[in-house]
Order: sequence, then structure tokens, then C-alpha cells
Amino acid sequence: MYSNYFNHAPNFTESIDRLYTIISILRAPGGCPWDRIQTNKSATISLIDESYEYLDGVINKDIQAEREEIGDVMINVFMNLCIHEESKDFKPEEAVNEVCDKLIRRHPHVFGNEHAENASEVLSLWNSVKENVEGHKDKAESFFSHIPSSLPPLEESYEIQKKLKKVGFDWPDVSGVLVKVEEELEEVNQAIAEGDDDHIEMELGDLLFSVVNLCRFMKIRPNVALHRCNEKVKARFQLLFDMATKRGIPIDKEHVDEMNELWEEAKKEEK
Repeated sequence: MYSNYFNHAPNFTESIDRLYTIISILRAPGGCPWDRIQTNKSATISLIDESYEYLDGVINKDIQAEREEIGDVMINVFMNLCIHEESKDFKPEEAVNEVCDKLIRRHPHVFGNEHAENASEVLSLWNSVKENVEGHKDKAESFFSHIPSSLPPLEESYEIQKKLKKVGFDWPDVSGVLVKVEEELEEVNQAIAEGDDDHIEMELGDLLFSVVNLCRFMKIRPNVALHRCNEKVKARFQLLFDMATKRGIPIDKEHVDEMNELWEEAKKEEK
């Protein structure tokens, strides 16, 4: 019955149609029970997870993983489109045509008569089109209205700081940001000395915000930097665990000194 979809498509256009059709079949009555209960929320959560798995492939320069994971990203994008089409919210081609129109409109230096010599000038044109052509002007009473409330706090901090930079509320250079991080760390130390948990929480928040600001200033996404650190710690402790297992060293509080030695050994192994 579905044998037409078992064969590889000969080109990108037909492969896109093949993927969307397969997802539509899975969502249809008589399709897959799991796929049929997916929602925009669940598909979007999966989209975020798969995006990070794709990012792992990019960081590790693993082309096979990148190819597989970007396909998984597309599954969840198409799942969302399929759900909207089923609900008669809009058709997939409407969403795609709308974003195509936006890309053409916001690149007048490519599709029109404007000129842009560098990325900074491109961003200026982009924002000018948003405000003057599309009418996306921020109201005074809702300065942060375009920052999604569902963003994770780390990313929300980053977007808040980007917004502040646009109106000139920013440090002139990175030295000021570094001093701010040091100031916030000292305030955390003072709060700890006072023993006030609420004060400690507030000061730790200030410290995190200032570190996110440092990331932004260095043009590094804080969530990516933290993700890379998490992966490094997991890999290093797994190496520690493997060495401890081979040497008969228990992984527990009574053997912290041995674990610290293994940690340093694992760090050298990485190099």
C-alpha cells in the first residue's frame, strides 16, 4: 500500500515531499499510535532536544551524526506543520512562503537596491525593515515584548542583554564586563558570609547574569558554552569511572582523594 514511499527520492524537492507524506501517514487514522498523540508542544520539545544532538555532531565534526540529527530536526519541524494543517490553522506552504517573503523583504541589499558592506550594516537594514516596513516597533510600555517568556533563563538573560545593547545600554569594552563579574562574585562571597539564603540566591543570579553578559560580549552563546562544559565533564568523569573500575577503587565519599587523583589523570588523558 505504501510501497511508493520505500524508495529513496532522487532529489531534494521530492525527498521533502516524501518525508512530509510519511509523517502525514503516521498521523492519519490507522497510523502510528505514538505519532498520533504528539502535539505542537511535545514536537517542539523534541525539536529542541534534536537540535542539541545536531549541535553535538557539529562540535565533534561528526558528519554522519550531523546528517542523521538534522534529519531528526526536520521530522519535528514537519510534525509541527502537519499538526497545524490537520487543525486547519494554516497550510505548510503558507508558512514557508511567508518566511521566504520575509527573507526577501529583509535583504534589500540582495534582492533590492540597498547596499551593505558588512554584517553590521546588514543588521541595520534588517532592523530598519522590521520597524519601518513591517511595523514591528516596540511600545514604550513593553520594551521586552519580543523576548519569548518560554525561553530558558540562560537564553532569556542573553536576549535581554542584546535588547539593552540596541539602545546603547552596554559596556564600552570587555574590561568593564570582567570587572562586573568579579564584583558580583565578591557580593556572592559576602552573602555566603552573612548566611542569608535569599540574599545568596539573588547574588548568584546577579553573578550568572554578568557571566552571560561576558559570553554575549565575546560573541559566544552561553547555552552552547555550558553544553560543551557539561559534555566535557561527563566524558572526563566517565574516564575516571572506567579507570577506577579497572583499579578496584570504589566511587564513593570515602575515596574522594583517589577520585581527585584520577580526575587529574583523566584531564591529562584528554590532552
